[in-house]
Amino acid sequence: MSTLRQIRRLPNTFDADAAQVARAQSAAAICREMLSLRGYELIDTPMFEESELFLRKSGGELSSRLYDFEEPGGFRTSLRPEFTAPVIRHSIETGEAGSKTCRYQYSGPVFRYAAPEHPDGSKTRQFNQLGAELIGAPAPHADGEIMSIVTEGLDALGIPPATIALGHVGLLRRLLRKFELSERAGQFLLANAEAIASGKLEEVSETATKLSLLTAKDTSASGGTGDIKQIEQVLDRSLGPLGANAGSRTRAEVIARLARKQMAADDPAKFESALSMLSELMTVSGDPDKALDDGRRLAVSAKLDEKCFMLLEQVVESAVDQGVDRSTISIRYGLARGVAYYTGMVFDILESPDATDSLGGGGRYDGLTRALGLDADVPALGFAYTLDALVKLMPSASDETANSNPVLVRPADDTAWRAAASVAAKLREEGRVAVLDTGNDDTAGFSRVITVDSSDGTTESVR
Repeated sequence: MSTLRQIRRLPNTFDADAAQVARAQSAAAICREMLSLRGYELIDTPMFEESELFLRKSGGELSSRLYDFEEPGGFRTSLRPEFTAPVIRHSIETGEAGSKTCRYQYSGPVFRYAAPEHPDGSKTRQFNQLGAELIGAPAPHADGEIMSIVTEGLDALGIPPATIALGHVGLLRRLLRKFELSERAGQFLLANAEAIASGKLEEVSETATKLSLLTAKDTSASGGTGDIKQIEQVLDRSLGPLGANAGSRTRAEVIARLARKQMAADDPAKFESALSMLSELMTVSGDPDKALDDGRRLAVSAKLDEKCFMLLEQVVESAVDQGVDRSTISIRYGLARGVAYYTGMVFDILESPDATDSLGGGGRYDGLTRALGLDADVPALGFAYTLDALVKLMPSASDETANSNPVLVRPADDTAWRAAASVAAKLREEGRVAVLDTGNDDTAGFSRVITVDSSDGTTESVR
């Protein structure tokens, strides 16, 4: 008896059996064909990348879940947690980003760690994404194209119409301008959209105070320099090449100026007013027409620019023009998707209006190219299905064809191997699944068992 410990799967990882793999491959093939017919070119990217690729614009939520390590060559490396940043990197390296409209599609595994206490702590650490990125296409018509692809793919897979929960980060940013907050404070509020939508305003305010957003920091030579030096280091890593837009200032001067701006405290009264406005807006959701009207009324009462709601209205109309059923769109002003690189519309794909687990999602990220080193902001957006979740919702095959029923071909004795192999080969030429019995195969699971003797005579039993 072995004394070695049995090695088991890591927690929250899963094996897929043959049927599950076949269904996943079938779903992927259907979606890839649909995307190919729309002009999306299939590409693949490495499963691991330089960690900085995912840190520059992903935000704390995603970066805290990286499988991060230092490889023998010295690079700080991460397993990919998503495809968007690698695809943008690819488009920059090939020179295509900014030079033409690029349509890419992809599929493969991604990796995100979640500690047991994390809200996703019970979910798998590895899952499969299938999606597309549209680079170089401005809003709103490209936004409508991506949303129409999402619904077309679900229809092709036989999945009933889902709910597209639709928000708009750009709209929220425009509303926040009225409050004259720092970029740091504005980003903080957007990053806490879920908490604000849940009514946790006191908790958000307390966190802002702890982060010194509302209290001026000492950046003089006599004290507090550690904080500003840390911010300068983060900015230095994040900016990439400054290019011509830096003007006459040196890189060091630009970084120092940005660091000082980030260190400046925000007016607590303005911060609380912005927080209150967002809290009220984020209670609005549902039917696009009503949600847009309610949002405009709120903006007018708060003396904000109601015209910014056109950004979201145009996305809705473009999606409807391109075949999306208006009744499947649900406005959610509190939706931010937890990734800092989004700049425009964002959406989650839900099985039903009340569902909490997402089937995938996406959005617009016009600033990601500059964050990854290109000296230009290229309009871009994309989406990804969580393929594993879609496969579970696909209808089961109703009628099994003969080709899907495996046949066991068994030699009658040791002299019949060549004849049995020939029979099995002919079956496979016909497109049938034929397994040659090696002497230890169980007949369970086979619809037919064919016994072959050396004279090519056969007897058959049908199960």
